[in-house]
Parts: sequence; C-alpha cells; structure tokens
Amino acid sequence: MNHEPQYQNVCSFSALHAAFRKARKAKRGKNGEPAFYLELESNLLDLSDQLRTHAFVPEPYRYFSLHNKKDRVVSVASFRDRVVHHALVAELEPLYEQLFIPTSFACRKGLGMHRALDLAHELSRRNGYFLKLDIRKYFDHISHPLLLGILANDVHDERILWLCDVLLANAGVPGVEPTERRGVPIGNLTSQFWANVYLNRLDQAFARQFTGLPYLRYMDDILIFGFDKDELWSAHGFINSYVDLVLALELKASATVVAPVTEGIPWLGFRVYPGTVRLDHGSRTRFLRKVRGNFLAAANAMDDEMAAVVASAQSIFGHIGHCNSLMFRRSVLARHGRD
Repeated sequence: MNHEPQYQNVCSFSALHAAFRKARKAKRGKNGEPAFYLELESNLLDLSDQLRTHAFVPEPYRYFSLHNKKDRVVSVASFRDRVVHHALVAELEPLYEQLFIPTSFACRKGLGMHRALDLAHELSRRNGYFLKLDIRKYFDHISHPLLLGILANDVHDERILWLCDVLLANAGVPGVEPTERRGVPIGNLTSQFWANVYLNRLDQAFARQFTGLPYLRYMDDILIFGFDKDELWSAHGFINSYVDLVLALELKASATVVAPVTEGIPWLGFRVYPGTVRLDHGSRTRFLRKVRGNFLAAANAMDDEMAAVVASAQSIFGHIGHCNSLMFRRSVLARHGRD
C-alpha cells in the first residue's frame, strides 16, 4: 500500500524538530544555524504556526559560484527554510521510493554514485555497446507547472502542493525570469528530490518501451546498454522525443555517445571498461586540488578542527578507491607527504 503524504505531518512540531536535526548535520555553526538553535523551541513553534496557517513565506537565497568540472551558481537557502525542505522531503520520500525505478541512483538512501558505478562496470562485461546521454542545463529547465502536475498526480493533499508551489515560486534561479516558471536552484534538498521526481516519468516510459535494455540514471546522466547499435539509437530517438515533447527539456547533443564498451564509458567522473574502472582526467585534477586543500587545512588546523579535516581526507580517498587508482593514490600521498 502506498504511503499517502499528509500536510499535518510536515508542519507538526515533532516533524520540524526531526527536520532541524537533519538540516543541522551539514550546517552546524553555519548559515544561521547557531541563531536558530539559540531559540530552537520558539523558532520551531513559529514555523509550525506559519505552515499551518499558510502564512509561511520563504526567505531570499544567497548565491555563490562553484568552479569545478563546469561553472555553476549554487543557491543557499536560509537555515529556517532548509528545515522546511527537510520536513517536506521526509513526508514525500516514502511515497516516491515506491514509485522510483531501482536503477535511479542519485540522492537515494542505500544507492548513490558508487552503486551506480558498480552496476555500470558489471553491465559493461555483459553487453557490447552503450548509449550515454545528458540533459542540457537540466536544473535550469525544469518546468514548474509540469512538475506541479506530476506531483498532483501522485500527492492528493492540496496543502502539500501549495507548499511545493510556494517553494518553487521562490526558487530564484539566476538568469531565469520569475515569470518563466522554470528552474530549481542547485544545492537544495528539495531541488534534488524534485529533479528525481521529474525524470521518473521518463524512467517509467522507457521501461515500458524498451524492456530488454539495461537503463541507469544518476540525476540527468543516463546510461543504457545493449548488443545492437541500431536499437540503442532507437532508444536515443525515443528519449530525445520524450524529454522534448513531454518534459520540455533538451538533450545535450555533444554529450551523446554510442560506442563499444571496450572504448571506455564516461560515467560519473570515471572511465568504465569491462576489465577495470579508472579516474578520468578531470576527476584526477579535482582530486589533486582537494588533496592539496586538505594538506593545507591539516597544516593550519587547531586540535578541535583536525577530526573534520581527517574525515574529509578519508572521504576523498574512499571515493576514488572505487576504481583502479592504487598507484595514483600512493604517488599523491608520497608527493604531498614530502611537501
């Protein structure tokens, strides 16, 4: 039986307190968390009352640029609004976990990037060709009316849909006029969740149309395997038409690849071969930059900061440990250990 989301579960004090604990995990001491915590009970009661009476108005976002694999503008919601985001997603997630396909890997408990990488490696050994697809500026082009329509098809509490609409109207994606009603801000829990909900329509349609082709999706990165190049090009045509006509999106033509698996599959910052998985060039560069940052942080860290620095370093090395990178990791450690 499907979970039926209820608005009272979003705005109750207990739900908001649980959401506060989740929001605090990554933002302790940052972005307004200390001030919110000082008056925690009062703030949660006020927030609950605002939500119950539909008086809740989101606060303005802060923005900063991230220069990584590609330039992005990341939107930072206030800590108060992050609490609401967590409460909303916590109520919607059980329903959509029953609706999502098992090979949609992004931002889902028990799945994630490494599971997507492992499955791609396994499928590369059992198939001759792959199709790799990416959606052009995906987050910027998610249509608010279409997303709300998808949500309304699954969620029957109008008050939850009201809250989704309020949060979307405040999305404030840089370069997109509010009257366009499109785009969700990069960096938000709700944005990641809604992005999965939006493309779940494509996942389901593809599964009905191409029952024999293994299909993996990590947010807007799509990977499909097969033995017949013509069938993969047919799958490309189907997806290209679907995202255009149904979801008002566009495939990134330069990112479309149909090739033998032996040439290596560009997937989530790695290059997947039937016999091995390697870091791609861009990931090596980003890894080296992060390692240098960690060594500098360790050199300047106070005793009470060292645990966070060590945890960050372990996370970085653990991530690339999912590929054939032992010699690379050893050379990096040897080089920076001497510096």
